[in-house]
Amino acid sequence: MKKRVFKIVLFVIFIFLLLFSIWYVIKTNTQSNAKFMTESPIEMTIQQKSVATGKINPKEKIEIKPNISGIIKEIYVKEGEEVKIGQLLATIRVVPVVSSVNAAMQSINSMKIQLDNKKKMFDRQTLLYDEGVISKQEYENSETEYKMAQQTLLQAQKEYDIARTGVTPGLENLASIQIRSTANGLVLEIPVEVGDQVIEANTFNAGTTIASIADINKMIFEGKVDESDAGKMHEGIPLKIVIGAIQDKDIEGTLSFISPQGKEENGAVKYEIKADLAIPSGINIRAGYSANAEVILSERKNILAVREALIQYEDEKPFVEVQQPDGKFKKVFVKLGLSDGLYVEVAGITKNDKIKIWNSSDEDKSKGEMGKQR
Repeated sequence: MKKRVFKIVLFVIFIFLLLFSIWYVIKTNTQSNAKFMTESPIEMTIQQKSVATGKINPKEKIEIKPNISGIIKEIYVKEGEEVKIGQLLATIRVVPVVSSVNAAMQSINSMKIQLDNKKKMFDRQTLLYDEGVISKQEYENSETEYKMAQQTLLQAQKEYDIARTGVTPGLENLASIQIRSTANGLVLEIPVEVGDQVIEANTFNAGTTIASIADINKMIFEGKVDESDAGKMHEGIPLKIVIGAIQDKDIEGTLSFISPQGKEENGAVKYEIKADLAIPSGINIRAGYSANAEVILSERKNILAVREALIQYEDEKPFVEVQQPDGKFKKVFVKLGLSDGLYVEVAGITKNDKIKIWNSSDEDKSKGEMGKQR
């Protein structure tokens, strides 16, 4: 009898606990809607951006190279100095090539022999002309040959000077040992020092750079973007350039180039881009500054938007819970548009609707009534 009563008591307790659990769950799930904070949609402008990392470089950089091999004798400018076209940058001391100097010496000796022979012939023709034996034409031809031999010897002597020193008297300003600027601009770099050996620029060799010159008033941004963003860009779109060394100033730019071929970097395909900069007066930008370029890929102005955190999904269909006049929440399916990662364009609700913050964060809770009034 006692066992039967004990079983009945246990059964009653079990039923009681079961009913209590069901009641608690129902009560928890049907708690007052007032305990949920709400947030209303807002009208705003949404921009979808891409950020390209890169550097600020001169639009045109000219490398000055020598036309003759030798050793740097003097350097007349410094890095950061403004130069003009034709300004002397450096001079080169030629290291004579033995074969060239020897050939020039042999040429002089040969010309001296020819000159001596032409002089003898001219002296003889002069004597015969004075005696009336030969015509004036023959005399003048002999004189011309003698003078031409003099000039040939003079030319051979100059070639000898050039082979030995790289310059000949009277032509110092035209000598290839003088390295002059070919453009107006700022000297960015002088990668050589006095005493360094340099190689001439020719068909087979790029030559040694004596100095790099650029116009710093014409600077561009050079960077790289992902392939997913490159397809959305086109030449002429505006960019905002943020330079790390000048963080309080944003520079406007215009996209001028997108590489037709990407390069794989760390498993991702990157495309090179270039943008012309509109540098405001008073801002000094140096070549090589690190910078980021913000590119607006898409933009929607004055649209209704909500935080993406308020969106829920049912069978991959987005919806929000809108508070009704009686305080309860109703599921409303919406259509989503452009997103910036934080806010998303939404259609199907009005700006006066109050949307349940179904996944309230500590930040939402700290806002309190401010979150409800948005």
